[in-house]
Amino acid sequence: RTLSRALLWGMGENEQEDGWTVAGAGKKNWKRRKGKTSHHQAPQKRHKTTQKYVWDPAVLDGPVEEGQVRSLSQRVRTAQEVLNSSKFCSNFRKLLQDNLAAHLAEEVVVYGLGSLENGPPACKYQFALAIILTEELARATGRTRDVLFFDPAFTAYDKRVIESYENFFVMREDEHCARTTTKPTLFYMPHCEAELYHSLLKANWRLHQLPNLVILGNSFASYKLRWGVSSQHKPFPPDYPELVSAAECACEVPVPDFNFVELSAVNDMSFHCFPRHSVSKLFQ
Repeated sequence: RTLSRALLWGMGENEQEDGWTVAGAGKKNWKRRKGKTSHHQAPQKRHKTTQKYVWDPAVLDGPVEEGQVRSLSQRVRTAQEVLNSSKFCSNFRKLLQDNLAAHLAEEVVVYGLGSLENGPPACKYQFALAIILTEELARATGRTRDVLFFDPAFTAYDKRVIESYENFFVMREDEHCARTTTKPTLFYMPHCEAELYHSLLKANWRLHQLPNLVILGNSFASYKLRWGVSSQHKPFPPDYPELVSAAECACEVPVPDFNFVELSAVNDMSFHCFPRHSVSKLFQ
């Protein structure tokens, strides 16, 4: 609380800064991997089958019934109303007002949302948070941004509902979260697997690119707690070196869940930014 807003968000005084895996057989099981994790407990490795999800963008063009589209849209609006009236949301808005790094974002990318149609209730609350996130950024900066979504569980109904919002677009290409940034970008990745955060970081593991990222997702501090020390009890994960290193240099601000009614939608979540002066130490 004693830090200035700029320093809180990792900006110096003179700075402005493969593969999706199905757990089990179906899309619902894939989403179920994105479950609840305590703030006081490091993310645990989940034992799962390793069936690869083969993405076919043609599924987005399938036929839909307008009545079902309206029903799904209404369920999303209901989730947004519940979220808007919560203590969690009030605090989230305040954190975002202080997030100078997020204000610089020229684009928002949402990975791993899950299916609004077939997924658990958490998916609708996470989408509602994406709406609130972009509204608050527009209000704070006076400009709108394109918001790009991808999840291999998306259906034609999901696409219709998502793209009913202004500047919201569903991507047809599976980037495996390895999107290379050429401009400041905010990535919202609710409860994605560690390998997907690592994929994003690895794709931008350059001194001039890493500071472009702001990531709203699982707490990197939790990963650091589990993997940050190589020992018999805390083995260093050889597959995720960039994720562990990023946890060392990231400026992380936790987003308290305030026991939100759908806790699995918002728990163990933090904003992460990567100040240039901290990132430069990784490349010395």
